[in-house]
Amino acid sequence: MQTPATVPPCHQRRTPIIPAMPQFGGSTIITGGIRLILIDCFETLVEMRGRAYQPRQGVKDFLTHYASKVGIPVAVVSDANLAAVEDALRQALLATYITRIYHADNAAERLPDGRVRKRLDLPLAEFALRLDQVVFVGDSPLDAEAAQHHQVQFIRVPRSEDAAFSFASLITGPSRYRSQEFQATFLNHYLERKPGAPDAKPGGGDGK
Repeated sequence: MQTPATVPPCHQRRTPIIPAMPQFGGSTIITGGIRLILIDCFETLVEMRGRAYQPRQGVKDFLTHYASKVGIPVAVVSDANLAAVEDALRQALLATYITRIYHADNAAERLPDGRVRKRLDLPLAEFALRLDQVVFVGDSPLDAEAAQHHQVQFIRVPRSEDAAFSFASLITGPSRYRSQEFQATFLNHYLERKPGAPDAKPGGGDGK
């Protein structure tokens, strides 16, 4: 009986992952020390249902609790253009909860490989806050990478892989979705974009 050959580590197929970061997005919670909540727009705050944008499940409870009751400012950070973000928030009836919008024209950095990175350092500077006073909520590998790059605490929320997820759960605990658990195809879609690749979402960016 022959012993199966061992594949050398250098030839083994590996699933790409986001490099380790202090906060993985699954255990981060919004503590009493948080003074600003940054949040992605498309597929995080809002999702398309039918022909209009609607708030994700539990988003209004989340925003009512933190923005209205607790009084923590909530700012949107998107690489879509301002008009697209404002229109989505208007359709979803969320505009009144949002203190500031950072968008493609004022807070998006184009990287050499064609990807766009959200400038999380800008709201930190404008609100004059420390890194430990800010949390960023997002749904994609690019959101996690931006948080890692700017050393901002990150909360990952799922997309369609968990239709039962509710933003209201973030009021009492973590999301439990780790930023290192994105599927390989999802990572490839976001992290291996080629320079000049056509934008797939509304507003001229990745629609985030």
